[in-house]
Amino acid sequence: MREISLEERKKIGLAILEEIKRVSNILNIKFYLAYGTLLGAIRHKGFIPWDDDIDIWMFRSDYELFLNKFNELASSRYTVYSTKNIPNYPFLMPKVIDNNTHVREKFYSELPYLGIWVDIFPIDYLTEEGKSNTRELIKLEHKRWCALYKQSTIIGKLKLLGYNLIQNDTSFSDFTVNPAEYVNRIHEIHRCLDYQDMVRSPTSESSFRIYYNTDDFKNIRYIQFENSHMPIPSGYDNLLKTVYNNYMELPPVAKRKLAKHLIYAKYKD
Repeated sequence: MREISLEERKKIGLAILEEIKRVSNILNIKFYLAYGTLLGAIRHKGFIPWDDDIDIWMFRSDYELFLNKFNELASSRYTVYSTKNIPNYPFLMPKVIDNNTHVREKFYSELPYLGIWVDIFPIDYLTEEGKSNTRELIKLEHKRWCALYKQSTIIGKLKLLGYNLIQNDTSFSDFTVNPAEYVNRIHEIHRCLDYQDMVRSPTSESSFRIYYNTDDFKNIRYIQFENSHMPIPSGYDNLLKTVYNNYMELPPVAKRKLAKHLIYAKYKD
């Protein structure tokens, strides 16, 4: 299999994003650029130069419809993977994969379905009372990390054993559980949240403590992202300040490094 360069990886990611946009238009689904992708669109009019992946947000109802319908409507080159079609799917977020590619993550053993991807993060409404489930979600996230043990490399297994030793909410029995069980339980809690003035997106332990204003997602605007135009939330300034503080300020040169989370990215034969 031929190695895929960084620039090729970005082009493949953009093609996935265009397919998501096409299918979303068919389904009348709203999505927004998220996290580093949103930051890149605002600050660089495209990818952050030292970034290579794409993140998007969808409100839960659109997210569920997308997961149910995308594989029927998309080109055969693309598949969305989640706990719905992978029994031991380990990630909190579904991924739309380019099936002509294959990647190997640094801390995971071989995952045959994994290729260059776009991550999809659901957005869920939250009540003041809903904040009380933060501790339960963090506990489940700790357990999900331990459950990744079977799918991890030797280095990954050592990291997870060390991780377990410093957590109070996990036990060694958690290493034997299917991680998809915890993924589904985290999402089930979020599906039950009520409509209110705040929203939250389950992405990691830290995300359970971060809340956004619903009003910031009320309207969509389109902005240049590389050679296309993509949707972003109208309240992007508040959202980016919540996550990145002074987001227009470039980090020190020493920190402008591509995250080396992949062992390789290759085209399939």
